[in-house]
Amino acid sequence: MRRLSHQTGVGLIEVLIAVLVLAVGLLGMVSMQVTAKRNSYEATQRSIATALARDIIERIRINSPELTTYDGQTLGGGTITTVPASCNTSACSTSALASRDLYEWEQSLDGAAEKITLGGTTSNAGGLIDPTACIDTNAGGTSGSVAVAIAWKGVAELTNPTESTCGETSGLYGSINEQRRLLVITTYVSNT
Repeated sequence: MRRLSHQTGVGLIEVLIAVLVLAVGLLGMVSMQVTAKRNSYEATQRSIATALARDIIERIRINSPELTTYDGQTLGGGTITTVPASCNTSACSTSALASRDLYEWEQSLDGAAEKITLGGTTSNAGGLIDPTACIDTNAGGTSGSVAVAIAWKGVAELTNPTESTCGETSGLYGSINEQRRLLVITTYVSNT
């Protein structure tokens, strides 16, 4: 009878290969989770920008005789430092209402409604990341055509959007604006 030699260690190699396959699968799942979180965050920022653009457009519609007051405004990062009088408690002129609208809208852009306190310092926690908003009430040379452009800082690097130049020169979105996200909504508002 011949004696056959048995191969040893095969079970250990199989276990090592199974562990390697499992580790690669787990890394893939983690990577997928990180990508999903990043995309969810980007979608949330775009939803906030859309709601903010619609908000200022409705404010402009309500106060349409003051189209020129809204025109040419570039807001974000606390550019309005003087708090206008509130029109909620007393009657005010259309120009005072426009000033209050712009102030409140900028506060919403900057996330002033939500605050966080860390180490004794309170800062805004809501809104968009490094927002810049531009209002043009003579968009495309058409009287009453209102364009609202909102730029903010995204997570990943992409190409610079070309629909508007809003925020391009601010230096907030990378050296070639590779992190600049942009939302532009154009509508018509009658000023009568």
